[in-house]
Amino acid sequence: MKRFGVLLALLVLFGTFSTVKAAYVNDFSSGFAFDGSMGAASYRTLYYKYLNSSEWVNTSEDFRISFDMFNYSMSSQGAYQPDISVFFMDDPSGWNSNDLEVYYNTNTGSVSSGYTLVMLRYDDAKVLTEVKIPNTWTNHKVEVSGEAGVITLTVTNLVTNDSVSSTASIAWSGGLVIKSWGIRAYLENGGSVGYDSTKQAIHIDACRGGSTHMIADFDNLFIGYYVFNVQFVLKDTLTGSALSGVTVKENGQLGTLDDGGTLELTKGTHTLTFEKSGYWSVTKTIDVQGDMSVSVEMYPSSAAFKLENFPANISIPENTIYTLTFTLSPIQTSATYNTYLAISGLSDVLEVRKDGSLVSPESGKYYLGDISGPTQVSIKFKAGAVGTHGFTLTLTSNDAIMSKTYTTTKQVTYQVEPLPFSVQMPSEWQVGQNELRISESSGQSYLITAVLKDSQGNEVWSDSHAFSPYEAYAFTPKIPKEGSYTLELQWNGQMAVYSVQVNPAITLETKTLTVSKGGEGTIVLHFKNPSSDVQYYTIKLSGGFLPKPINQSIAVAPLTEKDVSIAFAVPDNLQYDAYELQVQVLQGNATVFSDKVAITIDDSSGFSLFGGSSSSKTLYYGLAALVGLGLFVAILRRR
Repeated sequence: MKRFGVLLALLVLFGTFSTVKAAYVNDFSSGFAFDGSMGAASYRTLYYKYLNSSEWVNTSEDFRISFDMFNYSMSSQGAYQPDISVFFMDDPSGWNSNDLEVYYNTNTGSVSSGYTLVMLRYDDAKVLTEVKIPNTWTNHKVEVSGEAGVITLTVTNLVTNDSVSSTASIAWSGGLVIKSWGIRAYLENGGSVGYDSTKQAIHIDACRGGSTHMIADFDNLFIGYYVFNVQFVLKDTLTGSALSGVTVKENGQLGTLDDGGTLELTKGTHTLTFEKSGYWSVTKTIDVQGDMSVSVEMYPSSAAFKLENFPANISIPENTIYTLTFTLSPIQTSATYNTYLAISGLSDVLEVRKDGSLVSPESGKYYLGDISGPTQVSIKFKAGAVGTHGFTLTLTSNDAIMSKTYTTTKQVTYQVEPLPFSVQMPSEWQVGQNELRISESSGQSYLITAVLKDSQGNEVWSDSHAFSPYEAYAFTPKIPKEGSYTLELQWNGQMAVYSVQVNPAITLETKTLTVSKGGEGTIVLHFKNPSSDVQYYTIKLSGGFLPKPINQSIAVAPLTEKDVSIAFAVPDNLQYDAYELQVQVLQGNATVFSDKVAITIDDSSGFSLFGGSSSSKTLYYGLAALVGLGLFVAILRRR
């Protein structure tokens, strides 16, 4: 029977209350000694046990008491009957309002014949709650549990597993610290108590009147309290790496944990301190209401700042502007003078602010000054392509006399997500009308506003369209002239930003040219047509020494580019050695390009082995020189 009872007791105790931790357990397998002798009729204490301080349980917290009664029986039930009680006390000198007692009552004035009242009493007789069980429950377990200000009495039949229970509000203030327990019973002649070595239990025969007996074998006493498994995730705040060998304290050391380690903690509030060599200590208050996980981040002692309110997961749509905001809190204000912030690995930093004020970069760093309290820092940047990206924040600071430097380094990882729509840009932006095609891809409806701004931030074009799920639509931005622009796509309070560069469609390749009087010169222009239509132009060259403008009409095929040459004649009677020619390109009546060519006149004359001016005068001079030279040679030969 004892083995059967112990097995059922363990199933009930640890199957149902897996979070109950034993403070004191006694299965009486090692024998038992009693106090005093039976003597005459009396209501006596049979046994009293002082607990070690490590076995104490405070009932102001969640607690549990249980014991088994085997072979329970009641004979000749009447108005006055013997009784058995199991009591739990904090002061063995006498009963007080905080003492607790489980009392067996079979008086027919209180309960009908064939039943027993199992009563939970305090202050030596005051009833908290009670349950009625049949006397046929010969093998049963009694459980008393307190949780959340409510105390519960449960009796379970260990054969059928049937149970009855009742609850009450805890009546005492401050709780009961269980420091001792005992058994008492009403004994007259014929009653007895003893240790049954065969059953390994306390056998009690309570007797009143010499003929009425309440008999039971008391066994498997358990006194404990509720605990919960609290897992601790221990990380280096700056690197995110797991920590090991972290000491946890609460009014003394609770244990040393590695990342993912657990402690058993009672229900309620706990203020824990975490310590590790090479790190600042961390104090954290947690409210334990069940099994839970707690994250603890520790800063290296070389760091001067805590980076608080830092977003755990950063997710940004592609090409949007994101502002990372966090709080710098000094770990020790003596280490936070002359603070600089450096940002590595982030190319599109738009601005940095300290408590809302703009901070200008100084040699790639941002001066934050002396920081004595929590300071908000914000970093605005543009997200790039889809994927995982990262950058590093490095804060350097000094002590007051600049004798020691502290470095706080934080790795930041962020995820760039695809836009809810696809964007098809022109292969090359051009002056005039362009096509910008957007296709909705998320299956949602929303409005997209497209805005084009010049390099000064002035709006030069805008348009909006309400997209239905999976709809495609083409915007037609009009660009007034060549240069740099910004395209903004605004939707649902967000904005994607793109850089637009409009390169010249026409360029003058010949900026300067040297020609000879009476000769000829040529200038070259480069034309590019990124559109799908043939483009027609008229080139006009004028000014300088030209007697009249030179006009030349050309056409440029779609999606092609080519060079165009314009030749002109140089007069031989020029007054100056430098001139300026005007170059214009017209499309219809509109001038779409204009520039100037600087002409230098080469006034040299005579024969040139590498060619020279085509001027007739130069040719004549050259021939005359040759004839003269020939005559001179002939005269010399005759001599």
